Amino acid sequence: MIRNYFKIAIRSLSRNKTFTFINVFGLVLGISFSTMLYIYVSNELSYDSFHQKSDRTYRVLWQNKSIPDNIRTYGSIVPPMGPELVNSFPEVEEMTRLYQFSGQVVVEIGNDKYSERNWFTSEDANFFNVFDFDFITGDKATALKQSFSVVLTESTAKKYFGDENALGKTFNLQEIGEVKVTGIIKDNPRNSHLQFDLLFSKILVNEEWQAYLSDWRSLGAYTYLVLKEGKSIIDVESKMEPFRKKHWGPDMESRAIAFQPITDIYLHSNHIQSGLEREHGELSYVYIFSSMAIFLLVIAAINYINLTTSKASSRAKEIGIRKVAGAVKTQLVFQFLTEAFVITFVSMLLSLVMMNVCLPLFNSITGKNFVLSLSTLGEFLPALLTITLIIGTIAGSYPSFYLSKLKPVATLKGETVFTKNRFSLRTALVVFQFTITIALIVSTLVIGNQINFIKTKDIGFNKDQLMIIDINSGIVRNQFQAMKNEFSKLAGVQHVAVSSRVPGEWKNIREIYSRNANDESAKNDSLQTYFMGFDEDMLQTYQLRLEAGRFFGGNEADSMNVLINASAAEALNLKNPIGAMLQINSPNGKWFTQVIGVLEDFNFQSLHQKIAPIIIGYRNNPIQSIDYFTLKVSGDTQPLIEGAAKVCEKFDPATPIEYHFLSEQLNSFYVSEKKAGKIFQMAGALSILVACLGLLGLANYHVERKTKELGIRKILGAGSFNLFFMVSLSFTRQVAIAFVLACPLAWYVMREWLSAFEYRISLNAGVFILAGAIVLLLALITVSYQSVRAAIFNPIDSLRAE
Repeated sequence: MIRNYFKIAIRSLSRNKTFTFINVFGLVLGISFSTMLYIYVSNELSYDSFHQKSDRTYRVLWQNKSIPDNIRTYGSIVPPMGPELVNSFPEVEEMTRLYQFSGQVVVEIGNDKYSERNWFTSEDANFFNVFDFDFITGDKATALKQSFSVVLTESTAKKYFGDENALGKTFNLQEIGEVKVTGIIKDNPRNSHLQFDLLFSKILVNEEWQAYLSDWRSLGAYTYLVLKEGKSIIDVESKMEPFRKKHWGPDMESRAIAFQPITDIYLHSNHIQSGLEREHGELSYVYIFSSMAIFLLVIAAINYINLTTSKASSRAKEIGIRKVAGAVKTQLVFQFLTEAFVITFVSMLLSLVMMNVCLPLFNSITGKNFVLSLSTLGEFLPALLTITLIIGTIAGSYPSFYLSKLKPVATLKGETVFTKNRFSLRTALVVFQFTITIALIVSTLVIGNQINFIKTKDIGFNKDQLMIIDINSGIVRNQFQAMKNEFSKLAGVQHVAVSSRVPGEWKNIREIYSRNANDESAKNDSLQTYFMGFDEDMLQTYQLRLEAGRFFGGNEADSMNVLINASAAEALNLKNPIGAMLQINSPNGKWFTQVIGVLEDFNFQSLHQKIAPIIIGYRNNPIQSIDYFTLKVSGDTQPLIEGAAKVCEKFDPATPIEYHFLSEQLNSFYVSEKKAGKIFQMAGALSILVACLGLLGLANYHVERKTKELGIRKILGAGSFNLFFMVSLSFTRQVAIAFVLACPLAWYVMREWLSAFEYRISLNAGVFILAGAIVLLLALITVSYQSVRAAIFNPIDSLRAE
């Protein structure tokens, strides 16, 4: 019986080649892209879940509540907090901490030097008991027990030592000394928020570091807790009040700690500052892309449903004869379900080919590294089989039950098999297809417009052609002026400046508390502001704009002066800011300084954030030392980079140059938005293609069914344009209804998406009208062939056929 089902299904599909091609091609597109989106979403949701203790491991966060309406959360805490939590709460099983005391370390192996930024050091030997990273060689229980030891990733070990066994080898760590390799692990999984190439153990032993480890004031310890099995973090949180009172006393109201599951770090940390994770995901995109995958599947399934039910008349007599011959409804249902599953199974096999072709492009858009091969096929098969089963069931269920209900007597007499309700359902499905398609196109246009807005918005300074060179040693800081002079001699260098941070900063910007020293009412009301140190050349190098007063003049007396931005002047309630005295709390005590100028507001952070108050001190201020050179350049940058490297080597031969261009770094703020825009473009294009394929099939059937009617109309005097208009009108009406439904849906989704940007475009009617016009035009082009054919055919031929 089952064999006959397959035989009849294959025979029926081969007889209707156009119908089969449209269905298979639409399903291949839907299954391929939906599977890729499904794998992408699964990967986004899988971060850090591979650790055996992931369900009871938490990151400890520090919260600053000194400003109730602006609570700041940090990814690190004070070093002694971790051990104290273990001692104070019996629910805690263990804790481990990571540190990064400088931006880079320099590894020296023979005459080779490697500048490394992707590293951490630990004071706790149990790191690999908390986190499961696969060891190739070495013992995870003892790898971090000894001081001056290091665990390398596989690729780092190969970079340093080639094909030699790196275990037990040593190398020199600049300014630290010799360290020994005690373990080699596989490269960190991409779905881990912890990404490192080197993990050191106890490489600092000086008194200053030991004092820091017991300091309850300085953040910097990335701390993780593991709860005992069966215990809840709620139990710990409920007992925090006495703990906070013990350690913070009167300051407990302005300080707090929170606990974040490690599986939430990747998708739920955009509000957290100073975390060690290199990138964040967007939970909203997980929802959007999941919905997108479902919609594409539904659109492909709708094509099958519409085309199958529209072909009912051509199979009506077949069904009638089979019923008269004794076939029962169940057999007919299984027959048509078999046809649906044959098509979806063939589509699934072809989708493997499609995915293999498209995955490189998909990887380049998403930043992932998915590979389809015999060895990785097992990762894709569950998703493929699940999607195939779902789409086969959805696509086959309605047609099978619908066709099996046809009356045998009516079909054998040649009576019509259509009812008004069936037309309504088919129309509703087409409208749904185009509603989703229009919404996707609107979203694509809005995201593209917002990205263009980001590129062209005046951010208060000129970000182009700015080469940033990191200052990574005290040697350079002591000779910065001589290095500035050398940099300025390079061909193509227009200006050179130094600063502690730069506008558009991606690292942590120092935060301070300041108040108007002359305002007695503000005595106990300090303002939390950002702080940077600039030298006298920053104004010209970045083309910042003065609103009032003057900039730094280059003399040491400016070390007692500051500039503020317009937002800081407003927040500090300085009606006449020039000459105003500010009290700033610095690590060395209170610092009283005078305001000498006001800068126009500039975006020193991404456009996701509103411009905040910032105070600009001179380069030799008591808050923060210089950390960057900025070179304003022009022309060919490669010779300039080589020249800058020689300057750095001349003054600090032990430290390799580290540089980047500011415009490229600023673009990295919007990687996820650009990624989303490209995925929307792909989904929009695919949804249009699949929907138009279905429309093509329906138009073909529509013209075939109305052949006699069109012939009579033409004999009675109907013109070609009238016939063209009649055939196209029903499809135009469906697109119009879809446009009305899609507009509020797209408006709501894009309004929520744009709300993540403090500076954004407005949603205007033009975007919606353009999206509707694009879909309408494509729909008319799709049905135009059938419409033109209907308009120019010879009516005698159609009537003779009848």
